[in-house]
Amino acid sequence: MMKSNCLLKIISSFSLLVLFSANVSAKAEPLRVSIPQMPVHAESHDKGVLVDFVKVLSKKLKRDIDIQVVPFSRSIYYVSTNKVDFHLPFIKPNIESLTSQGALVDKEVATDLKLKQHSHDFIYSDETIFHVNFVLYSHIDVPIDMNKIKDYKIETDSAHLPFLEDVSLGSDCITCSLKNVQHKMTDGYIFADSSTDPLLRKNESLLPSIKREFYQKFAVKILFPNTEKGRKLNKKISTVIADMRLSGELTQLLSSVDFPYDDWQLPQPY
Repeated sequence: MMKSNCLLKIISSFSLLVLFSANVSAKAEPLRVSIPQMPVHAESHDKGVLVDFVKVLSKKLKRDIDIQVVPFSRSIYYVSTNKVDFHLPFIKPNIESLTSQGALVDKEVATDLKLKQHSHDFIYSDETIFHVNFVLYSHIDVPIDMNKIKDYKIETDSAHLPFLEDVSLGSDCITCSLKNVQHKMTDGYIFADSSTDPLLRKNESLLPSIKREFYQKFAVKILFPNTEKGRKLNKKISTVIADMRLSGELTQLLSSVDFPYDDWQLPQPY
């Protein structure tokens, strides 16, 4: 009888140890996210509206999330090669917006966009997190026909090149690209106003000849590796985002990056 009791105690202790170890292991594996370093969005691993957004996701998922803030192209590389569990933000081109610009859109274009997504080996989140205005920044003395962007020397962020059909020059430095425009080394720069405008205002004295013009509004998504884990995580996070949108929490949290286009211009010297 005593041997049986001792055996039961040993088995119970072992079971508790296994359960404890399992819990410790689960907590020791946080999700990993990479966010591009940009003004307002993510200035460091603990500062930025998207950093705050991820912290909210962490609480709602009841899961620790390890935040990495890196250059944009590197972040895309990380999610494409499964080095992180998700990346944000990223635009999703849509056929409707291309049609509104008068572009020739057919099944081949749609297929081309899908092929570009597949070549990066990621998937878009089901839910949109916000919308962003892409703006053309050009020199006041250089008129640009928005219907013939491909005829000009236009830069955009390198990671976005495959998704902006008419832009062929990549850049990994917003301020550098604005300076290129100022000194007429390029004809223009197209990127998100929420990231670019703060730097334009900050460097106003160095960039007095820059003008702004609305280019296109994009839906902004989260990217996941194109794996079974990535697809499952997409469903979980998209459900959380949908609930946040219904409650109004998402709009309030991302108001500093999700707003209508404002056609303001720098004051021009006389």
